[in-house]
Amino acid sequence: MMKLAAAALCLLAGTALADEKKEMSAEEKAMMEKYMKAATPGTAHQKMAKMAGQWKAKVTSWMSPGAPPTVSDGSVEFRPLLGGRYLEQKFKGDMGGHPFEGMGVEGYDNVTGERWGTWVDSMSTGAMLMKGKCAPEATTCTMSGEASDAVQGKAVTFTSTMTLKDDNNFTFELSGPAPDGKVYKMMEIQYTRAKGAGAKAAKAQK
Repeated sequence: MMKLAAAALCLLAGTALADEKKEMSAEEKAMMEKYMKAATPGTAHQKMAKMAGQWKAKVTSWMSPGAPPTVSDGSVEFRPLLGGRYLEQKFKGDMGGHPFEGMGVEGYDNVTGERWGTWVDSMSTGAMLMKGKCAPEATTCTMSGEASDAVQGKAVTFTSTMTLKDDNNFTFELSGPAPDGKVYKMMEIQYTRAKGAGAKAAKAQK
């Protein structure tokens, strides 16, 4: 959708430059204003950009309801993209004793008012897409979406909840169905900003 918006914006701008004597119609101006408003980063994007920098992650996961948890550590980098409109996450660690890498992009859609996130990693060949209605100033955001499940051999529904404690700490929880269909908490990640990373990130954004 954003690609279509950008294409339309370029078309309108190009038409205006090609014929300087012809002014845009009221309808064209209204369209241009809507595209510009949709593309302008707001409070939600500024809040995401504050997460830029290096983080440490403590991952606790459960293979099934009631199973003993598996705990591992990881390193994470958050980086704003395209003028702060999106936030990229790159994760490195291990999962079940195997090297693990993952990356995602998240954002806030000014048009729909939805928070969204994508995720891909080295333990799958599919992508996860999550969406949820979360106010820009919210400290807790719950989203839901689908991703393929290797055990069940099909796409299933997952729910995630991110809770911001402060500028240097937040948690991420992921819930999904067990083979019997019972929904349970599959994973919890505690993110802690690496020492000194906050100052470096703030300086880089200036």
